[in-house]
Amino acid sequence: MVDVLNYGVIWRTIQDNVLLDWVQDTSSFFKIELGNIERDLGIIQNVRGNGTFIGFDTADARSANLIQSWMQKGGIQTARIGPSTIGLRPSLTLSPTDAAHLRRSLRNYHPNHAHNEA
Repeated sequence: MVDVLNYGVIWRTIQDNVLLDWVQDTSSFFKIELGNIERDLGIIQNVRGNGTFIGFDTADARSANLIQSWMQKGGIQTARIGPSTIGLRPSLTLSPTDAAHLRRSLRNYHPNHAHNEA
């Protein structure tokens, strides 16, 4: 019974704060910016996902390790969801400003710089 009550409170909070709309806005921003990084820098590819559950591939496992380490140093938590795949699983309250931080981190990434600091 407690689980049902907790779910009701969570659902009401999601609706009251329009968090599902917020997630869609942030997701659109994420996908556009990650697509731009894919096109401009070529360090990631195959951007995919729904909402803020987004993943992308890197060239290989070494690249994934370097990119993930780089982002972690910038305070961005990621998940390895495959040998060369990085996933993002942020909270519903992630804002476009937070997403811009991820964009800046990836735009400033350089494999030699990441390797020297690792």
